[in-house]
Amino acid sequence: MSDAVDPERAVMIRLRARLAVVERAAWFGMVHAMRIRPDEVEAYIAGEREKCAAGFAGPKWARDLTDSERAMLGSEVDAGLAQLLQDARDEV
Repeated sequence: MSDAVDPERAVMIRLRARLAVVERAAWFGMVHAMRIRPDEVEAYIAGEREKCAAGFAGPKWARDLTDSERAMLGSEVDAGLAQLLQDARDEV
């Protein structure tokens, strides 16, 4: 058994690590903003949810996806934004 990481998997792992770093930095900003301006943050997230719902419902966003795939992506983004806001509320 080898401890070596397959080069193709190494690319995926590095991308995953970068995403985790960006996510943690964004989380810091989100919590900080919720502490100092919660009403503005909530309004902003509500606006982004509306914008994303409209964007993913039409053919101009994520053109490489099928309608069903775009609907799934839109649903996941909306759920993620809703959960992000709830998690930030719980944190502060």
